[in-house]
Amino acid sequence: MTQLEQNYINACNAYLKAFCEKHGYDFDDATWIHGVGEIAEFSDYYADMVTIKIDIDREAKVDEFIKWYDYTLRLGMLDCTGIPNFENWLRRCPIKSEEEILKMEATRRKIEDLENELKKMCDGTI
Repeated sequence: MTQLEQNYINACNAYLKAFCEKHGYDFDDATWIHGVGEIAEFSDYYADMVTIKIDIDREAKVDEFIKWYDYTLRLGMLDCTGIPNFENWLRRCPIKSEEEILKMEATRRKIEDLENELKKMCDGTI
């Protein structure tokens, strides 16, 4: 391993450690998925190196990561496009309100119910 590679590994691990300490995650249980500097797993969460670095370098408020993570997870489950990355989130890009998200989730449930009903009709079980 070259010195440059070792420096990169050390830097990535230092960022991950700072991130874990900041957010109260156990660094000893944190792991890199697919190699150092790619995706980190900690507690029940995942973040890429870019997100970790932005969080530390921009000195984001502690609760911003979880707010962003939950927001992106909810919109991702709705198959939405245009989900902001953490940098844009911190820059206060336009986001959907809680009311809008709840309405979208309710619509998704209606669609799933209708799809299930259609399937039953096609199967002859209704």
